[in-house]
Amino acid sequence: MKETMINTIKDIDAHNVIFIEGLPGIGLIGKLAAEHLIQELGAEKFAEIFSPHFPHQALIKEDASVRLMKNKLYHGRSNDKDFIILVGDTQPSPSNSFGHYEIVTKIIEYIEKFGVSMMFTLGGYSTGGEIVEHPRVLGAVSHPELVEEYKDAKISFRDDSGAAIVGASGLLLAMGRQKGMKGMCLLGESPGYMYIDAKAAKSVLEVLSKILKLEIDMTALEERAEETENLIHKIQEMQRKSMSQNMPEMSKDLGYIR
Repeated sequence: MKETMINTIKDIDAHNVIFIEGLPGIGLIGKLAAEHLIQELGAEKFAEIFSPHFPHQALIKEDASVRLMKNKLYHGRSNDKDFIILVGDTQPSPSNSFGHYEIVTKIIEYIEKFGVSMMFTLGGYSTGGEIVEHPRVLGAVSHPELVEEYKDAKISFRDDSGAAIVGASGLLLAMGRQKGMKGMCLLGESPGYMYIDAKAAKSVLEVLSKILKLEIDMTALEERAEETENLIHKIQEMQRKSMSQNMPEMSKDLGYIR
């Protein structure tokens, strides 16, 4: 394999599609949200993406056979709207900038033929380890007018000039703009890569479903979010114990210096 390939499994009838990306990243937030949406829409896989820029390994399946790492495109329909949703196993390593650009270029060229009316990329925003009780959803847009259009969607739009969105979530937005596609990136606040953050994924999907006017059953995601909450409490307790153990023991004879 010398370059990224997109293999069409079956043809779809889709026009003016809403494209949604949810590849693995911080806390697997985008992946969780997108996969839950696929399930709720009853979306069907219609294409697979293979690339030499994915990690050089094979995944072992339940029947002990192996397969290449891949990303997948699903098609679903709701309220007379066509959705194409991108999910998958992996992204290129952060240092492989060429790989990121090559894969995103192939994806944009592939979905362009369906006429993308709007693009949403989903991911996580690291708080640097700080645990957030109620994760905000931060946003960035391809075109400034979208900020005004979605001002009531409970999105904290980022205005810190020079900040970056790494990987497919950022590149799809920026490179899609060059093709005339409008788009928005939604990032759920998360402590980082410590655990799978279903709580932040739920926050992102709530915002997205409100924008798209979709009625999504969040039960399964809420259950996983509760697991996340329990894990957070365990981590906090471990951190407290670790801090107390590492604190130097104060001498009982120490007093105030007068």
